[in-house]
Amino acid sequence: MGTADHDLADGRLATFAILKRPTPTSLSLLGTGFYLQPRGGFATAAHVALEAQELLSVTPDSVGIAHTLSNGRTRFLPIWKFFIHESADVAFGIPRYEFVDEETCLVYRAKVLCLTSVTPDIESPISTWSYPLHQVIGDESTGQSVQLQPDFYNGVLQEYFSGRGPSAKLKPPYYQTSINLHGGSSGGPVFNLKGEVFGVASCSYDGATDIAFVTPSSALLELEIPERISDDIDEGPRVSLRELATRGQITAR
Repeated sequence: MGTADHDLADGRLATFAILKRPTPTSLSLLGTGFYLQPRGGFATAAHVALEAQELLSVTPDSVGIAHTLSNGRTRFLPIWKFFIHESADVAFGIPRYEFVDEETCLVYRAKVLCLTSVTPDIESPISTWSYPLHQVIGDESTGQSVQLQPDFYNGVLQEYFSGRGPSAKLKPPYYQTSINLHGGSSGGPVFNLKGEVFGVASCSYDGATDIAFVTPSSALLELEIPERISDDIDEGPRVSLRELATRGQITAR
């Protein structure tokens, strides 16, 4: 898998599970996300972000990133804010804190993925890396933990819908693929053969194993966020993720 880093780090470290923790002793899987910025800015599906926002409005820090460090340890990092596309099933999120390496005491810089606005050829191989396989261990009375089992799921690009298509949940444009999109995969990156992210995993039909719909990653670049992120998110100048890509703060081709 390709990353925008210039080292030999495994690109799978750029993808993570999003967990909900409504109480201090309960945990469950909400979806998947992937980093766009070394300091933690990330992408996911809009419907994942909307559910997370609802939980966060009731209990701050109740939704977070299950981030696996390079040493194999996984930590829960609360999510602070989401910026959600008005029509496409994509969103941009920001964690509340940065990770600090306990051994070096240095701030951990996330591995990031590269976006592309180029549509792959129909019938070309594609894949996603996500976290649908997991096991919740323990109960709420004693505390729960989640055992994550991420994996690649392969398929082909079947069709591109610029207008009305078969999905009742999505507004066009979107892709139809043959990926088996398990529950918990929503928000994960969908890769072309070069390892670039051309789409964000969105949805499937209940019980389907050979069809999934994917939102073009170019929709992420349409999102606008404040130049300076603060609690007063409606004040001050705003900037699109496309402009951040032009500045080199997000990698896109």
